[in-house]
Amino acid sequence: MQVPGWLAALPHGERIAFSLRAAGVPVVVSENFEAVIAAADRPVVLIGHFTAAPAAVRCAQTRSGLAALVLVSPVLGVWDGASNGLADLMDEVGSGPSLGGLPTLWLHGSDDQIVPISDTREGIGRIRGSAFEEHVADGLLTDGEAVTRVLEFTRRVV
Repeated sequence: MQVPGWLAALPHGERIAFSLRAAGVPVVVSENFEAVIAAADRPVVLIGHFTAAPAAVRCAQTRSGLAALVLVSPVLGVWDGASNGLADLMDEVGSGPSLGGLPTLWLHGSDDQIVPISDTREGIGRIRGSAFEEHVADGLLTDGEAVTRVLEFTRRVV
């Protein structure tokens, strides 16, 4: 298997990180995006999963130097379970700039009951840039499908 020449900085997605590592991808699980990006010796694909997605988007909105962004079942737009801090961050993301030309992949399941796709779609609409792709799985998005889509996407754009 060809090992991608990129580093995935993945907050809140340990199972997906494990599978990416098994595929030969160097992965760092951290909530300190800035440190990982600054220390990287190769292009960085930032992967935000679930409640870490708003922080990943905000990082992409406020800094340069990322090769791509992947959002896996992201909490964006409206979410009833958001704490005050998360709700504030989601508001910052929603009122921030689009992702412009940054290659971005959004992965979600059509039947996700924890993060309903209709609520997330509203948030995605606010940040969608010109290099935006989405994949909505029938039912729930599995870790295997997420990893496959991430690898396919990054091999094309990085």
